[in-house]
Amino acid sequence: MGQITDLLSVERTDPETVELTYSDIKCLDPEVFLKSPVINFYIQYLRKSRPCDDLYIFNTYFYSKLEEALSRTGECGSQFSKLRRWWRSVDIFKTPYLLLPIHGQVHWSLVIIFMPAKEIKSGPRVFHLDSLGLHSSDKVFGVIESYLIEEWRHLQKDSSYDIPFSDTIWRHLSRNIHKEKIEVPQQQNDFDCGVFMLYYIDKFIQEAPDDLTGVRPCKFGRKWFSPVEASGLRKRIRVLLIDIFQNAPPSDRNLVSHADDDSEDEEDKGKDTIVIV
Repeated sequence: MGQITDLLSVERTDPETVELTYSDIKCLDPEVFLKSPVINFYIQYLRKSRPCDDLYIFNTYFYSKLEEALSRTGECGSQFSKLRRWWRSVDIFKTPYLLLPIHGQVHWSLVIIFMPAKEIKSGPRVFHLDSLGLHSSDKVFGVIESYLIEEWRHLQKDSSYDIPFSDTIWRHLSRNIHKEKIEVPQQQNDFDCGVFMLYYIDKFIQEAPDDLTGVRPCKFGRKWFSPVEASGLRKRIRVLLIDIFQNAPPSDRNLVSHADDDSEDEEDKGKDTIVIV
């Protein structure tokens, strides 16, 4: 219960706040696609299990904003500067692991960016994990590479910036970004992509090393875990959320009403609450 209590005690002004209503739990029903509020909740839950100084997980909305900013010809610089607030508390080149959920075509996949230690003669490594292979890895790699280069250009303007890589790697960063589509366990149905994406994050957080001496931060592969094991995460998240709602203090209940939502029956409307985590 300690971790649940911590989730409920986060200030509402926290930029990482996630708002959930009781009806959001519906997406955890069998054969239903997971929605962003539930995914972002579980991302925050997982972040508390690993020190924040070596890991940063963007929420589900960031990647689409990044794509939009990079696609605006002639406006990329100004649009990108507005995006910087999303990671204002994090130096992405000094954070060993960056994780980005990707959503598109009614599907979820995951990018993991591995920033090696300065003594390693290697640049950033970008891994794409997809439980159905529906997202174009080449397209994803193009967006991520552009993101890293734009931030690199920005930091180069600061002569006092403490360069995180060897000088050779840093001077020629664009040619030292390595990209790899990772073989991972595949979902056995059409609706568990969000569950698998979260399970990739969960397993990675458990297994990623602290010493950063290798070029692969985890033992990926088709046999990394069993698909049944991943699909079981849906039920565990549901149990966790129901527990949180049932234990929410009165001050965090009934803050939002969805009475105008015709998709809910009267019983669900009566139970609809919100928790700030």
